[in-house]
Amino acid sequence: MFTTAPLFGQFHSSLKDAAQPLQRPRPLHHLQHVCGDWIDPSLLDPNPAGANSRERIYTPKLTFLTFLDQVLHPGSSCRNAVRQIQSYYQSLPDPPLIAQASSAYCQARARWSLDELVDIRRHLAQHPGLNSLPLAMPGHRPLKVIDATCLNAPDTPKNRQAYPQSKDQQPQCGFPLIRVAAVFSLKTGAVLEREYAPYAISENALYQKLRRTLQRDDILLGDRNFGSWGALASLHSNGIDGLFHMHASRNKDFRQGQALGPNDRLLTLFKPKNQPANLPQEEWEKLPDHIQVRMVRARVRTRNGRCKKIILLTTLLDPLLWPVERLVALYGRRWQIELFLRDIKTTLQMELLSCLTPEMVHKELEMHLIAYNLIRALMGEAALTCHVPVQRLSFKGTLDTVGEYARAMAQIPASYRQRRNALYLEMLAAIAADPVPLRPDRFEPRCQKRRPKRFPFMTRPRRELRAARKDRLPSRKRARA
Repeated sequence: MFTTAPLFGQFHSSLKDAAQPLQRPRPLHHLQHVCGDWIDPSLLDPNPAGANSRERIYTPKLTFLTFLDQVLHPGSSCRNAVRQIQSYYQSLPDPPLIAQASSAYCQARARWSLDELVDIRRHLAQHPGLNSLPLAMPGHRPLKVIDATCLNAPDTPKNRQAYPQSKDQQPQCGFPLIRVAAVFSLKTGAVLEREYAPYAISENALYQKLRRTLQRDDILLGDRNFGSWGALASLHSNGIDGLFHMHASRNKDFRQGQALGPNDRLLTLFKPKNQPANLPQEEWEKLPDHIQVRMVRARVRTRNGRCKKIILLTTLLDPLLWPVERLVALYGRRWQIELFLRDIKTTLQMELLSCLTPEMVHKELEMHLIAYNLIRALMGEAALTCHVPVQRLSFKGTLDTVGEYARAMAQIPASYRQRRNALYLEMLAAIAADPVPLRPDRFEPRCQKRRPKRFPFMTRPRRELRAARKDRLPSRKRARA
């Protein structure tokens, strides 16, 4: 109520003051301002036809941001996501009626297609702001790293059929296993491309599908599993160079080939007689009859003061441009992909997925990679803004900082753009002010300190264990059970 009558003077109603904050424009989700500069808004708009084309409470943008928040906060359930949406709508003057169950939200997540999520992940990886970071090796070619890992899916019949468990376990006593191979940019740390398949599919078979990610003049780093003749020949024919740890089955005799220097030999590898199972016939016939590679050997000092010998195989043939010391230092950067995978699997807890069907498992996996690329993008922006090396920034620290500052920015009305931008800059400064300590030659043994509970491992399906227990019960207790 408001009046300017001279008799009563000028006064404001307390109800109007209370309703004024609700009338200000508010963000749809607390992650909206964080993602606004990195995700193209057109990728979150409703589709002109088909799925996600109708006007709903769970709009595509709201569903995506809520799904993203679930991934950024591991352990968050769909019920918690629904309560988050309910709390947002209840703060509006005329809130709509939202069901308490999570079925509608799960259906909204399912309406997002896998291709749409892949487009968002690729858009984040190729964002101009992220690619403006300096090269990992200044003045040289782009560096990419490849590796594979395994994930667990929930033990449901559909997941078990698509991704069988390990053959070392009894039937229905393990979890479905998914083998995932990914290519990362060593400059930005972002996931460029990924491929997944059942556990029985080899890493080299997934590598053949990932070759489309590589471009001419790239340098690919990988462990010994990717140093096969087919991988080296396919890289060489496409103008791509590779650097791999030599496989244990190869001949390591340094008396063969042409000497280029101490511990440096130029070899000619001939095409094998047997065609690899992971290469199609057409691609196998296009490969040359022989290729030239370098085999280099170096001694690397370990933490205890001793030295270990490593042998590398590479298609970088110029010994002046790429001496042995530079190749060893370059291969040392390959370890970064182990940290990248740890950030995704351990920090974002992608190691054990939660969706019950293979279709939703694929979308959940893709959403984890989107969340990872988004955090990497914010780390890159903080590094550029505050002039710090992006390799020194903490992924977990960035994740915690983004979660707290995103909620603080959501409390500021959208019309107060300067205040929200100032808080965004403070978030970048907080990310850059928490660098990871320099810990050269750090060694953490792979062992567990916390003792597990003394329960036996499952060797039979759970229904058989229940039936066996009922058979052991007396007749009176069996009737009660």
